[in-house]
Amino acid sequence: MDKKIEMDEFKLNPADLRNGVYILSEINNEFESVYLKVRDKEKRIYPDDELIKLPFPSENNTHKKEWDLRAKSFIRFKEYLKQKNTDLNILDFGCGNGWFCGQLSKSFNHNFYCVDVNITELTQGKRVFNSEKLKFIYADIFSPKLPDYSFDLIIINAAIQYFPDLNRLIDKLLTVINDRGEIHIIDSPIYSEGEAGRAKQRTINYYLSIEFPEMSANYYHHTWDKLANYNYSVIYNLHSFKKRIIKLLSIKDSPFPWIKITK
Repeated sequence: MDKKIEMDEFKLNPADLRNGVYILSEINNEFESVYLKVRDKEKRIYPDDELIKLPFPSENNTHKKEWDLRAKSFIRFKEYLKQKNTDLNILDFGCGNGWFCGQLSKSFNHNFYCVDVNITELTQGKRVFNSEKLKFIYADIFSPKLPDYSFDLIIINAAIQYFPDLNRLIDKLLTVINDRGEIHIIDSPIYSEGEAGRAKQRTINYYLSIEFPEMSANYYHHTWDKLANYNYSVIYNLHSFKKRIIKLLSIKDSPFPWIKITK
């Protein structure tokens, strides 16, 4: 028997609501302060009129080429979601400003729960993507306030690199999906053992170059072997034979895999 808890049992307390965001964990101002300074330096803090367009940026967006690739990942996932015939309870974990589920909510009637530890971006996401289908939540994923068996689907979009222990993260996420649930890791770098060391040095050099060396201590380089004990499949991988042919033909696409994990 499926152990799913219906989402109406996940009671969000109005007393936890602050500027449209439910606060379920103690706010870590120290990390957020550094993170936002880096985002500002990188020109990744967007005005509302730009955020609402993402992942289809304006022509003057500094990171337009990157967003063009992320748009392809978004479209792939949107097509995948069309295969689901029932309304779902979806957790967008590490959602940032909520653009991913903000856009999905325009096409689907699922319940979207956007979770992060960045109160500034969560507040902006609530303001920009103001929909009854979307709940913005400030919460540590290890918070006991996220009950087990609550979600049908979890999206981790460009976020695993901010967690030091990938196995601890996945183990926790597996407890909050129901027995038929799915975890989707999208647009996140995963390395071979040999690549990881070189990638770490590139990260150190990059944050030194933008004068935020302390940020490299909060950025982690996970390897494929960490997934060995999970039931996972790779839905998209640029490095597959077919995708290598596309790459040779100079058709640009996301360099990062799309991985699905189930129980």
